Amino acid sequence: MDEQQLKTLFGKRVRELRKSQKLTQEELAELIWMDPQHLCKMENGNHFPTLKNIIKLADVLNIEVKDLFSYDNSEENQLLDKIKIEVKKLNKKELQFLLKTISALKELK
Repeated sequence: MDEQQLKTLFGKRVRELRKSQKLTQEELAELIWMDPQHLCKMENGNHFPTLKNIIKLADVLNIEVKDLFSYDNSEENQLLDKIKIEVKKLNKKELQFLLKTISALKELK
């Protein structure tokens, strides 16, 4: 993979994650203290962010940094991304309930 391919894939991934959280470019840019035009260039594969901005992106999008570099666009992975985002919003009691629910669903198979 060359540098341009990496920029393009990374930009598409940021766009997917931003849209999955129903954020506009302007909203995301504001949350990570970035100029909206700069974010647009990044999503279009014309710019690659600094490490500092990669960390900010992951933090604001409620994902791990490694998830920004997960380029598999299958529907299953997109669904898992959405689930990860929602699970991170749960408290301990809700997480315990979710785990019990998943266990019960597995037993129904």
